[in-house]
Amino acid sequence: MDQSLEEIRERVKMFLMDVGGLIWDNPTLDESIRQAIRDLQVVTPITLTLEGLDGAIVTVLEMGMDGLIVRGAAVYALEMRMIDRADTFELNQTGLDMSNLIEKIKSQYLIEVQKIRTRQFQMSASVPYFTLPDPEV
Repeated sequence: MDQSLEEIRERVKMFLMDVGGLIWDNPTLDESIRQAIRDLQVVTPITLTLEGLDGAIVTVLEMGMDGLIVRGAAVYALEMRMIDRADTFELNQTGLDMSNLIEKIKSQYLIEVQKIRTRQFQMSASVPYFTLPDPEV
């Protein structure tokens, strides 16, 4: 399924319960999508692109990565929001609850990224490190 920046952005807004865009603006969401793609780029050998993001004309993602990008982008958007609100005083401590929730979602997201990394290593035709000569020979 081809995804574009607009489609991923709308899915992130749905995940964040901000379909109307009242809390998160498009540049903030675009940056959070970039960060999620960078996380995945580190663990996959193909160059990942998303149509409409940074001038990309086509979308190049492995199957299922779009959902992971949505979750990762939501985590980064939430972190940006927490940083923005860090100096706001709250009596009800909802900021701490939100911080714990963000950390839980981020942990699950990073576990999924590591699964992709492991799968890439398992499917690789070559080892991801150089071989040392045998000192006995």
